[in-house]
Amino acid sequence: MQQRDLVVIGGSAAGLMSAITTKRRYPEKSVTVIRNVSKTPVPCGIPYIYGTLRAVEKNIIPDEMVTNMGIEIVASHVEDVDRSSKIITCRDHETIKYDKLIIATGSKPIVPPLPGVELENVFTVAKDPFFLQRIFSALQQARNVVVIGGGFIGVEMAEQIARLQKEIQTDTQVSLVEMQDCCLSLACEKEFGREVEEELRKEGVSLHLSSQVRSLEAGSEGRVKSVSLGDGSSLDADVVILGIGARPNAELPEAIGLNTDPGQGVLVDEYMQTSDPDVYSAGDCASKFSFFNGKPSGVRLASVAATEGMIAATNIFKPRSRRTLGALGAFATRVGERSIGSAGYTSMAAQEEGIDFVVGEAVAPNRHPGGLPGCIKDLWVKMLFRREDGVLIGGHVCGGETAADMANVM
Repeated sequence: MQQRDLVVIGGSAAGLMSAITTKRRYPEKSVTVIRNVSKTPVPCGIPYIYGTLRAVEKNIIPDEMVTNMGIEIVASHVEDVDRSSKIITCRDHETIKYDKLIIATGSKPIVPPLPGVELENVFTVAKDPFFLQRIFSALQQARNVVVIGGGFIGVEMAEQIARLQKEIQTDTQVSLVEMQDCCLSLACEKEFGREVEEELRKEGVSLHLSSQVRSLEAGSEGRVKSVSLGDGSSLDADVVILGIGARPNAELPEAIGLNTDPGQGVLVDEYMQTSDPDVYSAGDCASKFSFFNGKPSGVRLASVAATEGMIAATNIFKPRSRRTLGALGAFATRVGERSIGSAGYTSMAAQEEGIDFVVGEAVAPNRHPGGLPGCIKDLWVKMLFRREDGVLIGGHVCGGETAADMANVM
């Protein structure tokens, strides 16, 4: 049986950052990462496997980035953790004894309770190279693809699938179904969402907004053949992508007796400590509170997960040395020729919170003079300020590739 100073369960953003931070701060500590996948995909790059990178292996975090620091990686599934003896048992019966433990098991894609969701060629977007390759293989044979969900994962998947089909010169129809009346409505201003919709149409994506999926219908050999919508219409589909969000993957923490919540995941304090003082948790599986008001937050992003991983690692051998200030959503993407970025509240979210705010808005070229090569003549910035004290509570930008940098600044 191995004896390790720190074991991290989970090998994506929070898990890897936990391990790396521990080695940087405490180089004498022995660290093992246990992950249940063969390789770790870059989470934010997953949609771009299909239309831009054109290969799953081009979106993989190199193991050497971790192992060269002296961190061990074990590819296995954790069956049990005995917290009293501090022994982890893996599926292959390997056991590892730990001094400290960080749980970073991430999230699971939401699978809606729709009739037909179990059919062949109906996919969630899981962070597993094997399943991502299965999607790629199915898309290369597809003639009708339906993406369900108009958030970031759905929008990016739809755009990239449309680009893939153009590249392999097929006449595949790509459709996106969103129950809200606007894409990206939870993350950015509605008018910016409209810009994204226009770019999707230019890429050849057919949009079905304010539409609900009623069922997935079967064809031959148990494969999906169509998607039935609430208005009675139907979309042909030989591949369906479910991109409607994710929920905390907290099954293991719950099974081993840590305090959990079905919606929030593993309950942690501001230092990322669980109900067990020797066990911390970070990333999508861990509970979060809003930076703005301290209420439970549903923000689940790789950037947030990486920060939480650093905080957990900092505290685990030196308790209460760094705390989280709460989750703050910052998003950025590029669809077609337009990039958008956002941070903090949207106008809709601020109104729902009852916040009285004022708006500062401007449209201008992003270079001076505007005739310079690559100039975006209509860079559009909208910022929300709390009326009572002028504090910035939200920022949104639409235009060129600097949108992501501007969202980070805001």
